[in-house]
Amino acid sequence: MSELQNKSEINYESARYLHDRGNYPSVAHCAYYSCYQLLRHIWLYSLMKSETDLNFIINKHKGNKAQIKGSHETLINEIQKYIKENNYDDFRVINKSIGQLRKLRISADYEDNSFLYNDSLKAIELSKRIRPILKKY
Repeated sequence: MSELQNKSEINYESARYLHDRGNYPSVAHCAYYSCYQLLRHIWLYSLMKSETDLNFIINKHKGNKAQIKGSHETLINEIQKYIKENNYDDFRVINKSIGQLRKLRISADYEDNSFLYNDSLKAIELSKRIRPILKKY
């Protein structure tokens, strides 16, 4: 098990622990990063790519204002392409769910709003749907 896989497990368990204790905004952060760390694991160990490879793709898009993407969005898109080539059904689940989870994390971390029980539960459910698929790759 890579350290990224281990961190993913810890973050997932932390999300569940925080939810059970009513610390709802922190749940989305942990649930999202439990998936993001698996995406990074796939990039580094399954695809055998480097941080330099990822930065090259990110920087390539910086010249095109219509395609400016951050490191998270770029990594998500690259892994989605890989999954789509291997299993379209897995791609559909990831494509739909990871964006929803990312929006919940942004809402919980950055927006001046309430983040309540149902939001927290949704973050855990999305993570629970995404993680087993990512673990296959």
